[in-house]
Amino acid sequence: MNYNDVLKKVEEYKKEFEVLEIGQTLFKRKIFAVERNLNKNFATAIFVCSIHARENITSDLICKMIDDGLFDGVKEFNLAFIIMANPDGVELCFSGLQSAPEGERKRLFEINNKSASFSLWKANGRGVDLNNNFDADFKRIVNSESFSSSGFAGEFKESEEETKAVVNYLKKKNPFIVLCYHSKGEEIYYNYFQDEACLKRDKLIAERFSKSTGYQIKNPEKSSSGGLKDYVVQKLKIPALTIEVGSDELSHPIKKESLEDIYKRHKSIANDLEFAYNVFREF
Repeated sequence: MNYNDVLKKVEEYKKEFEVLEIGQTLFKRKIFAVERNLNKNFATAIFVCSIHARENITSDLICKMIDDGLFDGVKEFNLAFIIMANPDGVELCFSGLQSAPEGERKRLFEINNKSASFSLWKANGRGVDLNNNFDADFKRIVNSESFSSSGFAGEFKESEEETKAVVNYLKKKNPFIVLCYHSKGEEIYYNYFQDEACLKRDKLIAERFSKSTGYQIKNPEKSSSGGLKDYVVQKLKIPALTIEVGSDELSHPIKKESLEDIYKRHKSIANDLEFAYNVFREF
């Protein structure tokens, strides 16, 4: 799913949902949150997709969930969907340099190892890996020292417009869980140095999602920093899952032909969220 597809979906969703512009990228593309609000006092489950550009199959996945009515039976909490958190990066992945302003093209070409192919691009339009840019032990782990297609955390925490948009939105809402969709590997990550009670709570939730999707739980907290899941767990003190969709056998970016198989793994999403909400209230 590219940015134009998102714009079309947003117009469609305005008929049924509340749609908010929560930020703009360096290249002036809008970042949207689609909200299904049942009650202003309810807690919210928040989905964030396409933080990494080449992982835009996650935007297709969440839209298919919405379109197929998987959330229609939810009555106890609100829902919010940041369908595409990194539209500049996604457009680079789809359309290459022509998607960027003319004055940015030489710089992007250089940091992409002088390649015109951006199909494996993960970063945003500046060359910052957004999933290293959040305020969670920022730069404890350094994957790249400068602007790059992946791995560069930025000059300082929350330096990027996309990161700020997501963080500011989360702070305004009342989330009880944040689901961060990535690809690939069919894995789930949930822990980030929680205290014992929160770790127990979050493990129960991760195990439920693991059972329904068949995805394996991974726990590499010592090799992570600056991620959205890390930030939510550490700073907001609520559950967050990084869900890596799609088999490792697939190639980046995952083609739309694989969407149906990925989608089948997530048809229990509403029941899983209800379970997570009940666990959250118990702790």
